[in-house]
Amino acid sequence: MILYKYMSLAGAIKAIETSSIGFTHLEDFNDPFEGTSYGFKENSNSVLTPSIAKNACFNRFSRNYGVLSLTRQPLNSLMWSHYGDSHKGVVIGIDVNKANFNSTSENFIPYQVGEVIYTSTKPNNDLNIINEEELLSIGKHISFQSDFFNLAKRAFLYKSSEWAYEEEVRVVKKISNLGSTYHSSKGRFGNFNIVRIEGRPLYCFSLPKGAITEVYLGKNIYKNISRTNLLTREEFDSLINSWYNQNIEIYNCDCELNSWNLKKKIKSF
Repeated sequence: MILYKYMSLAGAIKAIETSSIGFTHLEDFNDPFEGTSYGFKENSNSVLTPSIAKNACFNRFSRNYGVLSLTRQPLNSLMWSHYGDSHKGVVIGIDVNKANFNSTSENFIPYQVGEVIYTSTKPNNDLNIINEEELLSIGKHISFQSDFFNLAKRAFLYKSSEWAYEEEVRVVKKISNLGSTYHSSKGRFGNFNIVRIEGRPLYCFSLPKGAITEVYLGKNIYKNISRTNLLTREEFDSLINSWYNQNIEIYNCDCELNSWNLKKKIKSF
């Protein structure tokens, strides 16, 4: 099973060079509604109100777990515009089984249950409010927990239907066991190398050899090469050739003549 990540060229170079992919805290995503879809019912017997419970759950889920956002579709024009550096970037294809993103023991949410649910109305007043014991248990689980999944699904997998074009699939891993905190995390911890970008931590998970299987080059990628000092055209061509020699399929993206769709063409060497 191949799932895809839209990236800048610089990000893709780093990902392939280090054979790694980044996980992020919920609070660092670009949608302010992330992690707010619990829909807790009022309960006069609980010391927690729905609002307090929602905020507490968000904080505990966000700080204890990292999220990898992938998609099923490497030829989505909007995705290229929003996440692929306006068609000047790259999409990488990851074999999620080779990456062990299907493992129920290594992932809190493995990819096979990580498909995002898009709704036009937000869940409301339909979930029993969490108790203090359940709240404090958030962050303790490394592996998939079927009896805990409904709450985890509300935290990580509900989004507005406005985002449906992304066809997003998520993988969620526990990160609070890495011996680091949000504000101090940096360096290598097990399978993660933690870097900081604009003050925010990015948890770069080491991928097994062969997990990155495809690369799609944006239609305007050569404009990026000519307008930046990142690489010369010759250096870029040499880089792409080195990816090909790692058994990565390389595709060029272009516009179809008689539709609004993108098409791919395998790059020859």
